Parts: sequence; C-alpha cells; structure tokens
Amino acid sequence: MVNGNKHVDVLILDDDLDLLTTTAELLAEEGYRVKGFADPESALEFAMGQTFSVGLIDFRLGSLKNGLDVVETMQALGCKSVYVMISADVENSTRVRAVNLKLFEFMRKPVAPEALLATVERALAQSRNLAA
Repeated sequence: MVNGNKHVDVLILDDDLDLLTTTAELLAEEGYRVKGFADPESALEFAMGQTFSVGLIDFRLGSLKNGLDVVETMQALGCKSVYVMISADVENSTRVRAVNLKLFEFMRKPVAPEALLATVERALAQSRNLAA
C-alpha cells in the first residue's frame, strides 16, 4: 500500500482497516498504484503534498469529519481529483451534498468487487479527461 511516488492512481480513505486492506489489495492486484488511509488527517496531509487521480472515500469515518467533509477540504486545497463516495448512508441530505460537491459516483455498501473495479476504471478515465 505504501508508494514513494508523488502520484498514485487511487487514494482510499476508510476507517474499517479490514475493508481498507481488502480494497487496496484488490486494486493493487489490478495494477493500480494505491495509497490507503484509516484516518482523515493522514489522507489530508498526503493530499497537500502529493497527487492522486481518484479518491475512494468512505462516508462514515468514526471521527468528527465525514467523507464529504474530507472531499470538500481536498477540493479547497486544490486537489483536481475525481471522487467516489462509498457508504451505507442513504439519507437524502447526504446525496444532495454529494451532488453539490460534484462527486463522480455515490456507491452503496456493500459494493461488489466487479462494480468497484468498473467504477474506478471509469473514474480514472474521467480524471484523465479533466487533466487533458
């Protein structure tokens, strides 16, 4: 999961260490450069000094910040990444805020591995289009 490059394909933020590890391994096995974080502060610190194409962010993080707060902060820092929110939360206010933040996708847990891989592939393509 640790990568010394200044750029990774996918940044994962999830406070569930088992899910974080499983997701990172799945993506790494498919050839993606992945960096995983279990807490928002570490992810934000990384985002200040390095770049990533896709942010795969859990909504409920077990801290004062939720995933949408983290995305909002990353966007304010100037991160030109594409964001995918993953959550069991389906409250309308959460979805409205996700739309307002222009998230690429809002996926409901549990997410099938095939669906996750397809979404990450589409998000990376979107990220490349934005960078071009």
